Amino acid sequence: MSLKTGDYKRIDHPIPPLYDKDSRVLILGSFPSVKSRETAFFYGHPQNRFWKTLAGVLSADVPVTVGEKAAFLHENHVAVWDVIKSCDIIGSSDSSIRNVVPNDLSEILEGADIRRIYCNGGKSYEYYQRYIEDKTGIKAARLPSTSPANASYSLGRLMEEWRVICGPLKAAPAGIGQVLLAWYDYNARLLPWRSDPSPYHVWISEIMLQQTRVEAVLKYYDRWMSELPEIKDLAEVEEDRLLKLWEGLGYYNRARNLKAAALDVMERYDGVLPGDYQELLSLKGIGEYTAGAIASIAFGIPVPAVDGNGLRVFSRRLGEEGEIGRQAVKRSLAHEVFRAMPKDRPGDYNQALMDLGARVCLPKGQPLCRMCPWESVCQAHKQGRETEYPVKAGKKPRRVEKKTVFVIEVVPGGTGSEDSERKIALHKRPSAGLLPDLWEFPNVEGDFSSGQAEKLARRWGLSDYRIESAGKGKHVFSHIEWQMTGFIVSVRELPEGLLEEMGWVAVSPETAARDYAIPSAFEYLKRKMRLIKG
Repeated sequence: MSLKTGDYKRIDHPIPPLYDKDSRVLILGSFPSVKSRETAFFYGHPQNRFWKTLAGVLSADVPVTVGEKAAFLHENHVAVWDVIKSCDIIGSSDSSIRNVVPNDLSEILEGADIRRIYCNGGKSYEYYQRYIEDKTGIKAARLPSTSPANASYSLGRLMEEWRVICGPLKAAPAGIGQVLLAWYDYNARLLPWRSDPSPYHVWISEIMLQQTRVEAVLKYYDRWMSELPEIKDLAEVEEDRLLKLWEGLGYYNRARNLKAAALDVMERYDGVLPGDYQELLSLKGIGEYTAGAIASIAFGIPVPAVDGNGLRVFSRRLGEEGEIGRQAVKRSLAHEVFRAMPKDRPGDYNQALMDLGARVCLPKGQPLCRMCPWESVCQAHKQGRETEYPVKAGKKPRRVEKKTVFVIEVVPGGTGSEDSERKIALHKRPSAGLLPDLWEFPNVEGDFSSGQAEKLARRWGLSDYRIESAGKGKHVFSHIEWQMTGFIVSVRELPEGLLEEMGWVAVSPETAARDYAIPSAFEYLKRKMRLIKG
C-alpha cells in the first residue's frame, strides 16, 4: 500500500504511562495504534497478542477490560508506555512514522523500581536507541513484536521469547511447575504418609516434620499410628502418654496442640478433618503451611504449602534480595509458588517442592545444582550466588544458661544391686515457660564444682551416698543455650519427706523410660542411665 502525504496526521500520545512505585520492568511500544487511541489504553487491537503473551508467561488469566488490564499490570509489577510522545503517522503504521518527539522516561525511572527496559518489537527498539538511550543511559532489550503483523511468531514462540521478563520481575514463568512434577515422578521419596495420604496421616506427619528431619520422624510416625490410629484416639489420650509418644521430637506444644485440635474436630466435625482451607486454619496448631499441605495433599485443593524448603528454593530460583524473615517477602514468594502450581496436581507439586529443597537445593553448603530440574531457570545459579540465598537477618546471640544437673539414683542394696531395685528421682517442670509439664532430673542454676555439689547433697539431707561426675552437656534452643554440668548421686535411701518437699518422684529406670517424657535436652544423662538406647 502506498503512503500519501495527505494521509498523515500529527498526533500527540493520548495515554498516560502506567506504572507505580513497585514496577520492576518497563515495556515500551512505539506509538499507540488507532484502536489503542480509541480505547485510551495500550494494545487495544483485539488481534494484538500482548495480553495473551504476558498472561501466558505469568500463568494468569487473560485480562479483558481496561480495568482488568491495568490491575494485571500493577499486580505483576509491569510498567507500560511508548517511546514516542508525538509524531506524524498514517493510521497505525509504524513504518510511516516521521517527525518524532520522544517521551521523557524520567518520570517512570525516578518513580518506580525499574530493573530492566524491554522494547516490544523492532521499531520500538529502533526508536528507543535513536531518541532515548543516550538520555537514560540504559540499554533496552528487544523482544519480538506482539503485533498481528508479526505473523512469523506463533503465540507459543512469543511466550518462549518473552519469558525473559520473569527474571527482573522475580516471577515464576509458566511451565516450570510441570518440569518439577516430571522430576518428582521419578525422584519422589517413598514415605508412609504418601502411600496412604488420608487427612489424618498428612496432618500428623506435617506437624512431626516441623523442625525435624524426615529420617528422624519415621519411627515416631509408625509408633504414633500404631497407638493412635484415629482422631478419636488422639482426642482421648492422656497427656502424659501423649508427651511420652512425642518424647525426642521437641517443641512439645505441637503435641498438645494436636490433641486440642483433635478435640475440636470431634466436637465440630464429627471426628473428620474438614476439607476446607479456612476451616483447617481455624484448628489449633495449624498454620498456613500445614493447612496448605493438608488441603492440597489430602483433598486436592490448589493452595500453596510453603515451608522453609519452598522459601529457600524460590528465593534462589527468583534471586529474591528481600530478607526471608519478613512477612511481605514470604507472601511474595508464596504467590510465586502458587503461580507455578499445576492446578490438577497441587499436592504432588507441594511435595515435589519439599523434596527438591530437602535433597537438592540444600540449606547449608553447596546445593546440588546439576541434579536440579530448574537449573537452567535459576537466577541464583546463573549469577553463581546460590549460597547467598535466602537472605537472612543477622541472628541475635543466644542467652547462655548454666545448670548443674543431678541424677539421683536410689540403690537400696548398695552398689551391685539388681536394676529392678533401682529408682531415679525426677521432677516435673512448671506448666508455664520452657518445656512445660515435662519431666527432668533435679537441677539448679549455675556451674557447680564437685565441692559445691557435695554441699547441696548434704543440704538435701542425703547421707551414705556416693557422688561422681557425669561430665558436661549442652543443648541449644532457638534463643537459649543450656550448658550443663552433671553429677550422679547414688544413695541407699532418700530422707523421709524429701520427695514431697522437692516435688520429686522416684521411679524405676524402666518406668522412667516407658512412661515419663524427659526432653532431649537431658539426652547425654539419659544415655548414661540407660533410659534410651545408644
